Amino acid sequence: MAVDDLSRLRDLIEATGRSGEPRLPPEPKLSDLLGVSRGKLRTLLKRVEEEGLIWRHVGKGTFVGPRDLTAEAQSPLPISLGDIMDARLVLEPQLAAQAAIHSTAADLQAMDACLAEMSAVQSLTLWRRLDERLHRAIAEASHNMLLLLLYDTLRTQGRPSLDSRIDAVFGAAMATATAASDGEHRVLVDSIRAHDPERAEQCMRDHLRSVRTKLFGLR
Repeated sequence: MAVDDLSRLRDLIEATGRSGEPRLPPEPKLSDLLGVSRGKLRTLLKRVEEEGLIWRHVGKGTFVGPRDLTAEAQSPLPISLGDIMDARLVLEPQLAAQAAIHSTAADLQAMDACLAEMSAVQSLTLWRRLDERLHRAIAEASHNMLLLLLYDTLRTQGRPSLDSRIDAVFGAAMATATAASDGEHRVLVDSIRAHDPERAEQCMRDHLRSVRTKLFGLR
């Protein structure tokens, strides 16, 4: 799979999301936009779907972001970014602990691949998407579909407002935004690799508290 093709698709997904359009173009148009065959496009779409960047509904199209389980709710409740961060502090440390217990070699390989890409990218936008991919890889490593469902719902609710807050706080200052988190991510993945659930839980909690402090100050 060509890295450039995958990067162009990720950029297109990001631009589509920022425009407020929830759905990607149909496959024939998307294939033309990216300059790839329909078969290659399906391979690329499968990859970014696994990363949680899109979800597909037969007969309706391809949508930006993880599957939105609240899309058909009649009266969705207003949810603040503070609520989202608090909920993440409840859920994600438990996911990390479960990942430390249940992760496989393939799970750890996926996490390591994310860390490697995050250390090399020059775009804050792409780094954010890789950050989402890493956190979802940890959730997947719990091998608990109900917890993964809760995680996807949580991230779907919080993604637009979190992106906006990161832009407001850091602008284009990528090094300021990512340096500490990259180190925290490596320590977290190492604790999962060591199959140490207590340490993994605490590492995730410390990481999320660090992120919350950077974005909102001490609470």
